[in-house]
Amino acid sequence: MKLLIAALLLALPAAQDKVELRWKWQKGQELVYKSVQKTQLEFGGQPMDQHMGYTYSLTVTDLSESGEATITVKYLAVATKGNGPTGEYDYDSEKDKEAPTEGPAAMQSKMLGQSFTMKMTPTGKVTDVQGYDKVLEAMTKGAGEEAAAARAQLKQMFNNDTFKGMMQQMAPPLPEDKVGKGDTWKNEFLVKMPMIGGMTFTLNSKLADLNENSAHIEQDIKVELKGGDADNPLAGLVEIKDGKGKATSVYSTEKGCFLSQKSAMDMTIAVQGQSMPMKTAVELTLISRK
Repeated sequence: MKLLIAALLLALPAAQDKVELRWKWQKGQELVYKSVQKTQLEFGGQPMDQHMGYTYSLTVTDLSESGEATITVKYLAVATKGNGPTGEYDYDSEKDKEAPTEGPAAMQSKMLGQSFTMKMTPTGKVTDVQGYDKVLEAMTKGAGEEAAAARAQLKQMFNNDTFKGMMQQMAPPLPEDKVGKGDTWKNEFLVKMPMIGGMTFTLNSKLADLNENSAHIEQDIKVELKGGDADNPLAGLVEIKDGKGKATSVYSTEKGCFLSQKSAMDMTIAVQGQSMPMKTAVELTLISRK
C-alpha cells in the first residue's frame, strides 16, 4: 500500500511545477533585442516585399513600488530592404557607410540613435508610450517639400497611442496567475489605427513546456478590425478578413525576460472591395543583458 501511495504521489504534478511569469525589471538594467519582420503583400496585382530589422536597447530609468518600469527604448541599428511603387531599396546601418538620401530607406535610416520611453508592468502590459513623435520628426527631417505631408501622415499612422499597441505586440502579456505545463490563458489588446478604428489582437496562450528555467509558450492569434464611430469615418471602408496566426516564445524564468519569439500572421485587408493578401513573419531575439 505504501508503495502504491508513493507511486501516485510521484505521478501527481508537484506544486513547484507552477511558475509565476514576470518581467524582473531592475533600475539601470539594459536588455538589447534584435527584431526582424518580413512582410509580403499584393495590391492591385502587384506583389510587394518588405524586410525590416531593428536592434534596440531597453534601459530601465525608473521603477515604481508596484514594479512598473519606465524604460527608454533606443534604436541601435536599422536594416530595411524591399520593393514598392518607388522601386527597390536596401540599407543596413551596420554595413553601409552612408545612409540613403531618399525613399523609404532614407526615412528608416534616420531612426538610428533615436529613442522614446514606455512604461511596462511586471506582467508585460504596456501602459504608456511617450516621445515617439520626436522619432517621427527625425524620420522626416530634411525631406524637402514633401516633409510636411509625410510628417502629417506618419503622425496619423504612428502616434504615441498607436505605438503603445505596437510595442505590446513585442511583449505579449504574461498570465496573472502561476502556470504549469499545459495551462492556458487569454489576453486581448488593441492597436489603434487612425481613421479606421483599431486592430484587436486576441491571444490564446499555452505553456507548452517548462524546463531548465525556460518557459516555452505557444499562442494562437486572432486579429479583428473594430471601429465605426464618428472618430473613425473610414472604418466601414476597410475590413480585415481571416486575420489569424501562430506564435512561439521562450521566456526565462530566471532572467525574467523573453529570450526569443517567432510569429507568423496571415490576413486579407479589403479596401472598398479591393483585396490585399498579406503575410508577416517576425522574429525577436535577446542578444545582450546587462
